[in-house]
Amino acid sequence: MRSLLTLIPAAWLLLALNPALADGLRLMTWNVEGGKQPPRVVAERVAQALAEVGAIDVLVLQEVVAEEQVRAAAEAGGFAHWAMSDFSPPMRITDAWWKSLEVAILSRVPIESAAEWDLTGRKPTGDGYPPRSSDAGVPSLELRVDIDTGDPAPSRGFLRADLATGLTVYAVHWKSSRGENCTADDRENARRREVHAAGLAADAVGVLEAGRSVIVAGDFNIQAPGRVLRVGTDPGEDCAPTDGTCEGLCGAGGLDGYDDSIAILLGVDDTARLLSGDLDSTYVLRHFPGGAIDHILVAGPDADAFFGSWTPPVHGQRWQGSDHRPVIAQYMQHWCAPIDEGLIRPQRPAPTGRQAAACDRHGNR
Repeated sequence: MRSLLTLIPAAWLLLALNPALADGLRLMTWNVEGGKQPPRVVAERVAQALAEVGAIDVLVLQEVVAEEQVRAAAEAGGFAHWAMSDFSPPMRITDAWWKSLEVAILSRVPIESAAEWDLTGRKPTGDGYPPRSSDAGVPSLELRVDIDTGDPAPSRGFLRADLATGLTVYAVHWKSSRGENCTADDRENARRREVHAAGLAADAVGVLEAGRSVIVAGDFNIQAPGRVLRVGTDPGEDCAPTDGTCEGLCGAGGLDGYDDSIAILLGVDDTARLLSGDLDSTYVLRHFPGGAIDHILVAGPDADAFFGSWTPPVHGQRWQGSDHRPVIAQYMQHWCAPIDEGLIRPQRPAPTGRQAAACDRHGNR
């Protein structure tokens, strides 16, 4: 373990190289819809996105299929470091982009290690290929998580990057539900999302015990608890609705849904917060009741240093070429500071209560 004396100079060097980090860190998650696109187009989308939302320190991407796309996006956005999952066979084998989907984490902050939990491939525990990284010296690990994945096991898994700031970022792209409610197919999809969440939660416990803070970001493909009836709030309740309806749900007042995936993540620690729970729809082609299906969740000692999240406005059926809008969050230091009207962001109230206390604790400037 590194001593405090070695950590302090490294932190000062990091801030010198990245002045924006002295006032916090901005993170964006975005389903870039890059499955059918060449690297040049993915790079253009990332450049256009950052031109609209402002500087981003950590970018979490979903629906990339090739390392060349991630390299091009990193160069276009000025990200010196990146890690990419290796869940799926390449398109030269699948001949179908939706069977080759990956996630990636791009960062201006050095990545200390990259790891993934892979549920695809030749073995139930994964295909044995670790994640790819921009830095040859960064450890790249294939994780084993001791949970029951069920039969069939869901596709993909999660990608994890440990940043030099003490944050651990998880990138996810969970099973799609296509907006169906309470059908047998969607109950199976919900089971797969719950497996994803349980695996990530099991891994995150060790990360939190090590004193790090956790950010889970990506396309969850489900709304926040409490926003629609099928989304559960109590993992201890195993709801079984009648086919084709949402009747027969359980819990207090019969209002607890059958998809407990996000509730499982929120149970990982009492500091866990879903920042995106109140956002409007992030899927552009169809307005799902209940709001966003792309989310950012935080937990750990720095969880209260984040002040909600926001998503940029969209006009038409695409945002910078994608069928999803991004979700952006940032450290409290940014939100405690006076608003920079030059940045495109929603008007927000002055922090109160928990946020005000965090402003005082982290530096109200």
